[in-house]
Amino acid sequence: MKNKYLLLFLALTAIGFSAISQDFHGGALGGISTTQISGDNLSGFNKVGLYLGAYVNRNFSERSSLQMELDFIQKGSRKNPNAKKNDYSTYLLRLNYIEIPVSYKYDFSKNGTLEGGLSLGVLVGSYEEANETTTISGGEFNRTDFSWHIGVYYTLIENLRINIRYSNSLLPVRDHSSGATDRLNAGQYNSVLSATLQFGL
Repeated sequence: MKNKYLLLFLALTAIGFSAISQDFHGGALGGISTTQISGDNLSGFNKVGLYLGAYVNRNFSERSSLQMELDFIQKGSRKNPNAKKNDYSTYLLRLNYIEIPVSYKYDFSKNGTLEGGLSLGVLVGSYEEANETTTISGGEFNRTDFSWHIGVYYTLIENLRINIRYSNSLLPVRDHSSGATDRLNAGQYNSVLSATLQFGL
């Protein structure tokens, strides 16, 4: 099943590269990610991280385009100490990814654009601790994160746009510590809500 998703993503990537080989535009992007891990018994986008990268895109028509990015994204999960909710217990998970999102974009107005697409991320670093100790028995994370995303752009001025994007893993990034699985809950999944500025070059 994982190989099928990977082949689909690689096919879309190849199509994207051939499409933007001419008449493409590029730029840089930067902002923040707020994240959580679905399935870790915590709730809320409490982990804040960096979101940095570069992009290239090409218009297919007056309103539609394809965009590819190479991004560095910090994901993970966090529980802050609270006397009433968790008796001052803490948890911190940092997951650093290099990610390639491929997006179809549609300009629905002069300044507004909708997007949707797929991303393939590679885990390049991780750190996990609970109650200030790094001894965690949750298991190893998968090296790849295949996900879908949707978002919206708003043009502030020429060559400067703000992007709000939500993404979620299609496949688990780690098994549940109990080993239990279900059709719609086969493990832990990355959920990301990001806000970035994109600068056209």
